[in-house]
Amino acid sequence: SFIQTLTPERWLGWSMDFIGAGYIGLLVKNGRCVRIWYPGRHLSFALPWLEKCELILVDGKLRNLQIISQGDFLSRDQYLVNVSLNVMYQVVDPARVVLEISDPITALTSEIKDNLGVAIGQLSVEQLLNQGRVRIRNYLLEHTDAYYALGFNIDVRVSDISFPQTRGVIRQVEGMSARQEAEYEAGLQMQIAQAGRPDIQPPVQQVNIISGNDSDLDDTLQDGSFALKQELTSAKALPTQSPMGLAPTLLLPNPERVIARLVNRLSGASIVISITPFTIGREANNNLVLEDPLCSRNHAKIIQDTDAEGNLRYQLIDVGSSNGTFVGEQLLAAHQPFRLSSEDIIRICTQEWRFQVTEP
Repeated sequence: SFIQTLTPERWLGWSMDFIGAGYIGLLVKNGRCVRIWYPGRHLSFALPWLEKCELILVDGKLRNLQIISQGDFLSRDQYLVNVSLNVMYQVVDPARVVLEISDPITALTSEIKDNLGVAIGQLSVEQLLNQGRVRIRNYLLEHTDAYYALGFNIDVRVSDISFPQTRGVIRQVEGMSARQEAEYEAGLQMQIAQAGRPDIQPPVQQVNIISGNDSDLDDTLQDGSFALKQELTSAKALPTQSPMGLAPTLLLPNPERVIARLVNRLSGASIVISITPFTIGREANNNLVLEDPLCSRNHAKIIQDTDAEGNLRYQLIDVGSSNGTFVGEQLLAAHQPFRLSSEDIIRICTQEWRFQVTEP
């Protein structure tokens, strides 16, 4: 332990005490700290039988504390994150540490973990992979006043960040359905691969297509976004639908018209906006059904109309959802149309969709 309690030997009430290098001494009389001593010799007096004296030695040198989390934190996009920290700490307020906190190291560890959880919760998987160590360290050091209030000064090094593949824990924490769980895991593997880990292959998605022909398919699907598990047998034939397909159904419009679609940023799933209004929500009667407990039953809608010059435009409307609808970082006012531009990012609860418009 870095705290030692001694009872000095006294002669006629006097005592000569020596504080070693790197230590801080607290002279406590009747439970009250009366002096703080630094390395050297110190003389003290106490009335025999009337004053009970203790000398508490506190290690003032830099010490190391290793903190390892095992699935304790969730990233902004709801993935479990493991983080290992090396914390260098030093006592700067020995009276506070010794007399006011029953378990100083536990209190310090808890404070660091609380701030660590907040820092991770603000970052996505991509941000954690690319610059997570720097951003986590900076966040922890920006809140040094919290540790200083406990009597410590700290420095932090993030030694490792990893992502456990524990489906049961993810589902238990977030209440995900099997489909959501599979989409999140596929998205995680894709982001890890894109961040420079080629040993993890991006996931292959399935698409169910209703109506259309091969030329429609070429116009609608982007190269590399999806892979069909079986070939179309004829121009108007329907492919067999796999029971484990993750992507929503695509309705292919007339290729001579402007094609607008929403593309999921994690899974790459794409859905064409083929009707107006195009409704979004948790209820099954919506055009885009989001299996997210934070999403409202009827969350938002996209309407298609023309402006004064006859140009086609798409507008997003939040229909009074509980948790709001975002375009980029802007929160939309309820029931107020927002004109969408191609490549806008629409965020609804934990899901993000890219709005894309393809001209004929």
